[in-house]
Amino acid sequence: MARSHKITIDGKSFEARPGELLLDAALNNGVDLPYDCRAGHCGTCCVRLVSGDVVGGEGSEPSIVHACQCRIASNAVLESNRRTSIRTVEGVLSSLRPLSAEVIEVGIKTDRALAHHAGQYAQVCFKGYPRRPFSITHPLRGNPDSSSIWFHVRRMKGGRVSASLGKRIKLGHRVTLTGPYGSAHLRPNLEGRLILVATNTGFAPIWSIAVAALREWPERRMMIIAGGRTVESLYMGQALVKLARFPNVLVVPVCSTPEALPNAIMPGRPTDYLPRLLPTDVLYACGAPGMVESVKSIAAHVGATCHADPFLPNADGTSEGSVLTRAIKKLALPLGRPMRNPDLDRSRDLAITFDVSA
Repeated sequence: MARSHKITIDGKSFEARPGELLLDAALNNGVDLPYDCRAGHCGTCCVRLVSGDVVGGEGSEPSIVHACQCRIASNAVLESNRRTSIRTVEGVLSSLRPLSAEVIEVGIKTDRALAHHAGQYAQVCFKGYPRRPFSITHPLRGNPDSSSIWFHVRRMKGGRVSASLGKRIKLGHRVTLTGPYGSAHLRPNLEGRLILVATNTGFAPIWSIAVAALREWPERRMMIIAGGRTVESLYMGQALVKLARFPNVLVVPVCSTPEALPNAIMPGRPTDYLPRLLPTDVLYACGAPGMVESVKSIAAHVGATCHADPFLPNADGTSEGSVLTRAIKKLALPLGRPMRNPDLDRSRDLAITFDVSA
């Protein structure tokens, strides 16, 4: 076995040990690869393997690998995916709106725009508090503007940041945002069917992706599976109703805890309701790590593309249950014409169908 291998990244070459993490080798030799989570989730350190071999760290696309996870196995040539658009902006907390007993919609007014793709996230630092990664989302009411950024934040018991929102962190509190980060973002001009899977506040980036995809092509074929442990954790009822009004969009709310469920909500887990996948499908998954890994594995088995970010909360609101209840009632209404999508065989008898005129 060779005692070292020649690694070239963006034309800069260096020697590295077999089995060494690519990211560590690059940083130790003066190649400034961007990185963030170091766990293979965010995609910030992804690079393209032009030639040679590495072990592990496979990304969501062919030849893409996570530098923080792959290990050097031979001489290799790679190209970085530098995000020159990463920037830091200042802002103030401008809106706090409870979406459920646990989830709050946070709006931040920034001094300049933070350009991003639907599905990406930012590092958020409220003055005097540690920074936290939150997915950028679309507001549930109205339309966003270039000077505002929105997040869905789940209140964590004992959390230093989430538990302080609305208490010590009040409207007008200074905030610093850095980003965008993340590779599980919407790609333009996709022609295949989109299948979006989320659990809990993993719905924040999925909602953003769905809105952007339908703005690009309102007739797009799309399936959204939104899961939660309890009915109350399905805080996104209003958004699901809006999505269901598009004629080729199929919405499946799922609850994993055995309990009496409204007609519109299916029992079980999101992966129970995945349709028969095709290689042309494009999947996005965000939420509990176990769910995300299952979706990635199922997609890989049929050769479908899957972009995924697990939701890893830090150990670090007042309820609007009436809003959720009204939305669930709307989802349960028999709204007429079923969506004609013959390749959704597994889910056809289980999911709710909608009429665009509703």
